[in-house]
Amino acid sequence: MKTDLILPFYKPHDGWLEHVLSALAPLKQELNKRGSSLRVILANDGSPASCYPQESLDAIRAAADEFVFSTYDANHGKGYCLRHAIEKADGDIQVYTDGDFPFGWECVLAAFERLTNGADAVMGVRGADYGRALHPLRKTISRGVRRLNRFLLGMPERYLDTQAGMKGFRGEGRRAFLDTTVDTFLFDTEFILLAWDRGLRIDTIPLKLREGLSFSKMGWRILFRELRHFLRIMPAHWFRKKVHRTEQD
Repeated sequence: MKTDLILPFYKPHDGWLEHVLSALAPLKQELNKRGSSLRVILANDGSPASCYPQESLDAIRAAADEFVFSTYDANHGKGYCLRHAIEKADGDIQVYTDGDFPFGWECVLAAFERLTNGADAVMGVRGADYGRALHPLRKTISRGVRRLNRFLLGMPERYLDTQAGMKGFRGEGRRAFLDTTVDTFLFDTEFILLAWDRGLRIDTIPLKLREGLSFSKMGWRILFRELRHFLRIMPAHWFRKKVHRTEQD
């Protein structure tokens, strides 16, 4: 068995390599115990090559069973970046999380265990500690997305926190992810929506933020851009639901 761990980056901050290496050592050990190799796919969303010195890439390669550096020249957004990498991933399981491992390596192992026990997809659900680390505007946006998911998309309570930066999938779940079209912030919502509409088994994993982490401010321009994406994916969701009801009748 092979597990693909996809780590998306755009202009990584100082110390990124230490976060990656400290997480990979125990994660590789635990996966190997469970009969799975670990392939790390570092997905670069158009950052300059200077962000990734060769010695850094070599250190990650040495810490994993396999290593792939997925890159292209222009910045497109996290959703595009992940699809670009996952299209090349052929492991039994794929899991992605932010490159600084804000929720630790344990959530990746938990995703692996849920997926090997029958889930088609897994999604992290953030606790109260996450909200305390957010800039007030980002906190407002996060709450707003949950309300939109509930009242306009009709999603169940357990799936409302679509924006947590850890997801995993296999088989049909992977195909649902590759069918997403949003390149930026709301690709996570589109993915969970597609998986839910297709009747896939989606398990949730509680996430705990690692100590001392805080998140950057998100501007109003980004908010309005993502609202346009939401208004685009919403009709497609209701159309799929209508077709499904018609087929059942």
